[in-house]
Amino acid sequence: MVRNKSACVVLLFSLFLSFGLLCSAKDFPGRRGDDDPSKRYEDCRRRCEWDTRGQKEQQQCEESCKSQYGEKDQQQRHRPEDPQRRYEECKQECRQQEERQQPQCQQRCLKRFEQEQQQSQRQFQECQQHCHQQEQRPEKKQQCVRECREKYQENPWRGEREEEAEEEETEEGEQEQSHNPFHFHRRSFQSRFREEHGNFRVLQRFASRHPILRGINEFRLSILEANPNTFVLPHHCDAEKIYLVTNGRGTLTFLTHENKESYNIVPGVVVSVPAGSTVYLANQDNKEKLIIAVLHRPVNNPGQFEEFFPAGSQRPQSYLRAFSREILEPAFNTRSEQLDELFGGRQSRRRQQGQGMFRKASQEQIRALSQEATSPREKSGERFAFNLLSQTPRYSNQNGRFFEACPREFRQLRDINVTVSALQLNQGSIFVPHYNSKATFVILVTEGNGYAEMVSPHLPRQSSYEEEEEQEEEQEQEQEEERRSGQYRKIRSRLSRGDIFVVPANFPVTFVASQNQNLRMTGFGLYNQNINPDHNQRIFVAGKINHVRQWDSQAKELAFGVSSRLVDEIFNNNPQESYFVSRQRQRASE
Repeated sequence: MVRNKSACVVLLFSLFLSFGLLCSAKDFPGRRGDDDPSKRYEDCRRRCEWDTRGQKEQQQCEESCKSQYGEKDQQQRHRPEDPQRRYEECKQECRQQEERQQPQCQQRCLKRFEQEQQQSQRQFQECQQHCHQQEQRPEKKQQCVRECREKYQENPWRGEREEEAEEEETEEGEQEQSHNPFHFHRRSFQSRFREEHGNFRVLQRFASRHPILRGINEFRLSILEANPNTFVLPHHCDAEKIYLVTNGRGTLTFLTHENKESYNIVPGVVVSVPAGSTVYLANQDNKEKLIIAVLHRPVNNPGQFEEFFPAGSQRPQSYLRAFSREILEPAFNTRSEQLDELFGGRQSRRRQQGQGMFRKASQEQIRALSQEATSPREKSGERFAFNLLSQTPRYSNQNGRFFEACPREFRQLRDINVTVSALQLNQGSIFVPHYNSKATFVILVTEGNGYAEMVSPHLPRQSSYEEEEEQEEEQEQEQEEERRSGQYRKIRSRLSRGDIFVVPANFPVTFVASQNQNLRMTGFGLYNQNINPDHNQRIFVAGKINHVRQWDSQAKELAFGVSSRLVDEIFNNNPQESYFVSRQRQRASE
């Protein structure tokens, strides 16, 4: 009797203990101070293994742990890490390998980094598309899009003004922007050298957005920013380059196999640098950044270029360090100890303080670097440089000005076969609709804000381009394009400083400045390899000189289905204005 009574007491005590453990697994206050959900989940699961009796109780305990901590852990695990950080870590690991293996290792890092960027962009756009399909209410849809952006495009340097502008986005504009392969936000650049005194960042490949841009995929665009009184390390590149200054003032010097060229550079200066030329720059200003847009046309691998630094320490290294001592000692007639000191083998204190592509310089050093520099102006004055903004505007009136330099007229652009342009649009003004017959223009916003409207065929919604696409998918896309031929959609993109907008050849487009700010843009007209850039024409759809005015009367009537007089009345309704018109004037007339 006593034995039975004791067994009952033990059984009741065990049940009471199991119930307490289940409750503690569900809510364990002693662990709430730990910020790591995965650790709390593992601790909870271990307690279930140690303290429960029987498989059923253990399963119940583990289910309670999973519902309490596992869900947060899964969210944290599936949150994408920063590809830029992984890229930097990968390159750091490459530096620990043998020197002859480092270039191949860094190439693999870059390839994986670009693939991750493309995957992140695909996931972001798929997430946005899901928001537009599933959410009906505008506020819910905007919240969903913000969550997509936080998950796949989170950026710690994003400004408050940008967030506020995105929150004010209309439902229609948000939907158009999400499926827009022609608008590259300033976050689409990836930094190769982000340092205390400057930043060198490269735009993702154009065709990564859509196959229609594969014709210009051999080109790459980058932005170089140097802080005041900063020197940019000498380097050469396996690409033909066009430097276009957008802000600040400085000195650009480069050396070919024949001679040395040195130019004072200010906004509007264009410098053509042949592939293999060693370049170094200096920011002369004490307050402003020197900002340069650089267009690359690689000579080895289309769409891929590398910089080579003869002087450096760790990042960048001197490429001369990759040679063996058996080569360097007789080549320079110098002992290995001195070579190590010169090329960064020994890390002196002075050298450790001056690492990176961008180096702080004294004002005396900056002035000395600028002594022999000339200031380019006329198109024929210098062999490799000219000032675009010193030329006569191609189009001009009280609402705006448009400057353009073509290879036919400017010999500095013939090696790379690129047109360079600059648009200055006054606030509340419109650059009337037009299109280019041969050139695809890559537009960089340098000041102010506004928007672009472009007419596009109904292209397949594709966020990336891969060379090894399956044949069935290509056939389906071709069939879809044929079915929708002759149908168009409006692409409207809000533009602000640092954004890129690509206008394919023959796509009608217009640019509009905001009501309270002027809009400044620079552009590169790019051509397919088989196209002669001299044959490009800009054809205006509206304004004083529009092509409809030249149609035969019968063609006007047959095309529009109305009398030719009505067509003329509309297309000739603005005889005083060409190229640029004011939105304010139109509203006043209404």
